[in-house]
Amino acid sequence: MVVRMTYAADGQRRRGRPPRLSRDHIVDAACELRIENLTMAAVAERLGVTHQSLYGWVQDRDELIDLVSDRLIGRIEILPPADPADWRDSLRSYANGLRRLAEETPGFATAGLGRFRTLDGFEKVNHDVLRVLTDVGFEPPMAQRIYDSLNSLLLGWLAREESLIAVRQRLSTGSSGTSGRLITDLAAAELRAPADERFEFLIHSFLAGMPDPLPTRLAPAGGVVIDIRDDLVGQAIGVE
Repeated sequence: MVVRMTYAADGQRRRGRPPRLSRDHIVDAACELRIENLTMAAVAERLGVTHQSLYGWVQDRDELIDLVSDRLIGRIEILPPADPADWRDSLRSYANGLRRLAEETPGFATAGLGRFRTLDGFEKVNHDVLRVLTDVGFEPPMAQRIYDSLNSLLLGWLAREESLIAVRQRLSTGSSGTSGRLITDLAAAELRAPADERFEFLIHSFLAGMPDPLPTRLAPAGGVVIDIRDDLVGQAIGVE
């Protein structure tokens, strides 16, 4: 289930908040702990405050993870392509940036799979990617679909990679123990394959399957402009 969360603005305070605390201080401490180790109790201990005092600033651990993730996502820079025909390179650069972020921050990908985040950092990244795609000719609905599909692909792959670290380490130190079972042996061999190679295959396959933006077709001299994209985009996203 996807949950949309909305939170109080950073400047708002609830009754009873300790003056030495702020939401920024709490997020700072949470970033130092990292998502995989993040609990409200651990953050309180790091700040030297009571566990209960944190709830004057954040609702729960899920909100805190959202705030940490929102700060981290700001590290990713979305660069427009030098040539509009190379728009896939911008998406590839974004994919590589998200992968680096997830690998540096265990728990980031898994935490993002079931969240619909509307905080500033995530909205900026969404906006920047859509700007790249619409500037080269994609209609906004199709641009959003490409962005959402790419994120689903990336977060799923990255979360699975993280969850299989122990399995991959075991396979790298010896036999899978499944000799003679062709399918299982092939699956184990794929897990042992270099991550860079598998990631590049994933991204290349996704981007190769993306349609190019459709050009605007002009009517004969004196006629009105006919944009053939609307009907085709509507068909692609299921809009009559």
